[in-house]
Formats: sequence, C-alpha cells, structure tokens
Amino acid sequence: MIKLVAGIVFTAHSVTAFAKTDVLLRTTLSAQDNTASFQQHGVSHQRFDGDGIHLSQAMLSTEHQLTNDWFIAGVLNAYSDGERRAGISQLYAKYRPLSASSIKPEVKIGMFYPSLSAENTDAGWLSPHFLTNSAINSWIGEELRTGGLEVSLRQNGRQVRSNWSWKVLGSIFKGNDTTGTLLSWRGFALHDRQSLLNDRVNFAPIPWVVNDSGLNAPAWTDPFREIDTRFGYYVGAHIAHKRNAELKYYYYDNNADPTLLDPDRIYAWHTRFHSLTLRYMANRDLTLFSQFLYGNTLMGSNIVNNDFVSAYAAVTYAFEQFTFAGRADWYQVIDRDDTMYDPNNSSGYALTLSARYDLSEHMAVTGEWQTNKGKQDNLAFFQSQTTYTENLLQVALTLKF
Repeated sequence: MIKLVAGIVFTAHSVTAFAKTDVLLRTTLSAQDNTASFQQHGVSHQRFDGDGIHLSQAMLSTEHQLTNDWFIAGVLNAYSDGERRAGISQLYAKYRPLSASSIKPEVKIGMFYPSLSAENTDAGWLSPHFLTNSAINSWIGEELRTGGLEVSLRQNGRQVRSNWSWKVLGSIFKGNDTTGTLLSWRGFALHDRQSLLNDRVNFAPIPWVVNDSGLNAPAWTDPFREIDTRFGYYVGAHIAHKRNAELKYYYYDNNADPTLLDPDRIYAWHTRFHSLTLRYMANRDLTLFSQFLYGNTLMGSNIVNNDFVSAYAAVTYAFEQFTFAGRADWYQVIDRDDTMYDPNNSSGYALTLSARYDLSEHMAVTGEWQTNKGKQDNLAFFQSQTTYTENLLQVALTLKF
C-alpha cells in the first residue's frame, strides 16, 4: 500500500514573563488504496484511509505561571479523524518551589505524559524530527497518560560544579486500566494521533472478541477508563552528562485487576513494562537517540497473556538550512496464552526517512517516507494472508511565528 500525503503546518509562538503558548495547524492531502484504517475498524495500521484532505494536527499548548511556585499547563487538540475530533490531551498543575538547595523538588498533578520519550520533545508532545512517531511512542500517545500525581527530585550539575545532572521520580495514577488492549488486538502502529480525554480507539472486529459466544466485547477501547478503582504507579530515573547525553529508565505498572470488566464489557488489563531511553548529541548538528520497551499485558484469568517488545534507533543531522532524520523500528507481540480463537502474535519493522528545509526563520518544508512491514496472526480472520506492507509518503509545509 502506498500513501501520498501533502501537508501544511502553521505554528505561532508567544512568550511573556508569565505565559508561553504554542499553536500548530497541519493539514494533509492523502492518496492510498482502499484498505480501511484501524480507526474505521479495518486492518490497515495507517491513520487515514481514502483520498482527500485531512486535518492531521491542530494543537494549542499553553503554560502559565500563577505564582512564583505554581504553574498550570494544558494541550488542546483537534483532528479530522477518530471518534473524538477535539478535546484535551494534557491538563495539569505544576508546583516547583524556589529553593536555595541544589536538590530541588517538583510536583505535577493532573493529566500528562510521563517524560520517558527522547523523540516527542516538542510542544504538545509532538516530534520535532518526524511527522510520524515510532511504534513505541505511537502506542504511548494512544493508550498511556498519567491521570494523577508525580513527585520528583532533581539536581543540576552546574549548580554543584559537576558534569552530571540527575532526576528521580515516582507517580501514582488512575484511569489507565485498559492499557494493552490495542497491542493485543490490533498490534503496534506508527502514526502521530494522540488520544484525547474520553476518546475511543477502534480496531478490527476479531470474531471471538466481539461475538456473543466469545468475549462479547466491543471493537474499540477507551484508553483512559477507570474500572477497578486501584492506583497504578511508575518510577523513573534520569541521568545526564553536560548537555550532550541523557539516559532515562522507567518502570510502569498500571496495577489493574484483569478479572474485572465494566458495563460496556470493557476489560481491565494488567500491564507492566520497562523503558530505557538514550539520547546523545555528538555535536550541535548530529544527534542520536533510541528507546527500548519490554513488558507484559494480562486480561482475565490468562484469557489474554502477551509479552510485547519494541525498539528504535534514530539519527538527525543538520546542515545549513537542511535537517535530515532517519529511524529504524522493530516491534513484536508474543502470545503466551492458550486461547485458541484469539491469536495475538505479531511482529514487524519500519524504516522512516525525513528531510526538512528551512525556507526562512518562520517557514520550513518537510518530506517523509516510511515503509512498515510485518506479520499479524489475527489478520487471517479478514484476509487470505497474515503479512502486510504499508508505505507512506508525506510532505509538510511549516510556518512559525
């Protein structure tokens, strides 16, 4: 499958002493075959299906300083695709007290991303290098958000005349009970759509999942639904050398009770994973970053029991007005249960190449090509083969003010 996309992006940026706001608009023109996207309950791992112009990103990200110690931040998104077309992806308060100590505390309360990505570092949790996210961060954008409290301690090395800086953190949260649904029943996908509060994400209607004689569950998931009233948690640690290198480790456990389901027959999934991220800036023009994710998700009394693993390695290089970026992805879901009519094995790899040309300080054009190939056992319910090949070409014009 070949998909051609042309895009226009508008970004506005303003900073005052107490506020910072970013606005971004991206439209895309796509051409592809008639394979329906997972968002239309199809088998394609692509975000869009059908030819036409799409609003792929409309984003407003703002942070305001309320007092010397308190900040409030939020992100609003709008799309032309998905079940919910506009809404909130992040909304939180941050407490960062002024302190003479070299070890400084911070508290975040609300709905936000754990800071485990080396890729999605731009405003609104977008990637500054790619138009589509890695398999890992596409999934995080779909199914993972902290709805709770995060507490951290950090030390800046310059303040203590050291080349090393560090941060340790921990969080408790609710609302991620369904995390793992998409990995099991759709598999990894690569795109840039972030799920919104009260959103739904569809997938192909696997017969045993949706039939009365099977689970009798819907062919969609609500990524931020609370089912069992239990708290999940994660812990993490960052260490950085000067401004050249940073290593992040996170362990995440949503602590869900996999034997429970709600009146919509949405199941809780007990999902745990380890994440390791490395970012290295060799010089001001060359940056390398990668991430490794390994975990398990369990639903029911071993009804669904899947390991999942993914990794990517990426490089960006800036030369005068050009910025080139490349990323290689690998991903796999390993079926560990004995449920005969629900095969969840899937595996694949993707290669993404991107080039941006800065026409001026406020304008840039970006082209990106991606190929995604893999094998997914449950595709046998919908087509004659379990393998797939998906190609994507995008062109975007970015305006910044």
